[in-house]
Amino acid sequence: MEILFLTNRPSANTQAATVTEYLDALLNYSRHTVHEISMLHHFPVRIDLDRFDAVITHYSLSLGPLLRHYLGDDLVRRLKRFRGLKAAFLQDEYREIQTFWRHINELGIDLLLSCVPDEEITKVYPVDKVPRLKVVNVLTGYVSEKLLEQPVLPVAERPIDVGYRTRRMPFWLGRLGYEKWFISEEFQRRAAGTDLVLNLSTREGERLYGDAWTNFVASCRAVIGVESGASIIDFDGQLERRVEDYVANNPHSTFEDVSDKLLGPYEDSLHLHQISPRCFEAAALRTPMVLFEGRYSGVLEPGRHFIVLKKDFSNFNEVLSQLRDHSSLQTMAERTYSEVALNSRWSYRAFIEKVDVAIEAEIAAHNTTPARSPYTTAEFDRAVRWSLGYYLRRRFVLLMQSVLLGLPLARKGLFGLWQILPRPMQQIVRPLARLISR
Repeated sequence: MEILFLTNRPSANTQAATVTEYLDALLNYSRHTVHEISMLHHFPVRIDLDRFDAVITHYSLSLGPLLRHYLGDDLVRRLKRFRGLKAAFLQDEYREIQTFWRHINELGIDLLLSCVPDEEITKVYPVDKVPRLKVVNVLTGYVSEKLLEQPVLPVAERPIDVGYRTRRMPFWLGRLGYEKWFISEEFQRRAAGTDLVLNLSTREGERLYGDAWTNFVASCRAVIGVESGASIIDFDGQLERRVEDYVANNPHSTFEDVSDKLLGPYEDSLHLHQISPRCFEAAALRTPMVLFEGRYSGVLEPGRHFIVLKKDFSNFNEVLSQLRDHSSLQTMAERTYSEVALNSRWSYRAFIEKVDVAIEAEIAAHNTTPARSPYTTAEFDRAVRWSLGYYLRRRFVLLMQSVLLGLPLARKGLFGLWQILPRPMQQIVRPLARLISR
C-alpha cells in the first residue's frame, strides 16, 4: 500500500528521542511504502491525497482542541474528502476527550492507534460517540535498536548514584501526574545527608534530549521513575479550567489542597497508567530502576526488573541499602536487559508489525479502492520541493527550533523566562508563540 504519514518532526535535540523513534519506526519497518510530510499548519499544495491508499497522522499533530492550528483549514477539508483509510496515532488522551471525538468523526478517522489500555478503551471511546472508529492499543514507546548497541560502563563505575529528570505537571492531571514531581522532591529530601550522589531535576530548562539524555542515563547507577499517563481524564475541559482558575487565585496552594477541593471525585475513575518509554531506555542501557509501585503495562516484574519504592516512602531505607549493593544492581540490570530489552515483543519492529496488521485489516473491512497512480519517491520529493511556500517556511521553522530549543543554554534561558512570567502574560504570549511557530 501507499501510505502518507503526516508528522510534525522536531529538529535534533529538541524533543525526547522516543518521538523521532516512533516516527522512524513506521518508515523503517513497515512492509508498505511510506511517504512522510513534516508540517505545522501548512501542507504542500502539490501533494495529491488521492494517490495514497491511507493517510496516518502522528501524535505530534494533535487531533484535539488545536486541530486547525496543527493541520490548517485546507488540509482538514482535503482529509474530509479523502476516501482511503484514515488512521491516527494518539497519546496524552486525557484532555478534552469530547473534542477528540468530534474531530475524529469530522475527519472520518477509521483506525486509532491509542495508548489507552485495552480494558479502558470503551470508556474513553464509546461506540455511540465514535461509531466508525476501530481502536488498537499500542505503547508510548519501545526498545530502540540503537540503544541496545550502546557501550556502557559497569554499574559500579558510573559516577551518579541516582538520576532523574521531569517537569512539574498541572494539578488537573491528578495524582499520577503529581507523582512524577513528588518522587524527585521527596527522594532528594530523604537522601540529604547520605553518601549518595544525586542528579535530580524538575526544571523544564534542565531536561535533556538526544545524546545528552542517553549519556546521562548510562552514567547513572540507577534512575527513579513512575508510571506514565494520568489518573484523571477530563472529558469536557471543565475540570482543567476550574483547577487553573483556583491555582491562579491561590498561587501557594499545594496539590493536596487542590485534590481535596476539586479532584477527589475524578481520581482513578479511569486507569490510564502505562509503562514509560524511559523504562525501555533504562533497560537497554543496563541502568537499574527504582520505581513507584505499579503495573507498568505488564512488561516489568517488581523485584525482578526494578526496585520497588512504596509511594509513602515507608521502605526508603531498604531501597538505600539496595542502591549501595552494586553487585546486585548489576545482576538486576543484566536480567532486565536480557528479559525486557532483548525481548522482540517490545521492539519497534514488533510494534510496526502490529500497526501493519491493523491497517491491512481495516483496508479489507472497508473495501477501499486502491490508490490511482502512486507516487514514486522522486515524484513525491519533487512535489514537496515545488510546494515552495511550504518548503521554505518549514526549513526556517526547523532552523529557529534548533537554535531556540536545541541549544541547552538557549533552552534553559527561554524556559527560565517563561516560568517567571505572570500567568496573564503567559496567556498573551502562548497564542503568539503558536502563531510564530507556523
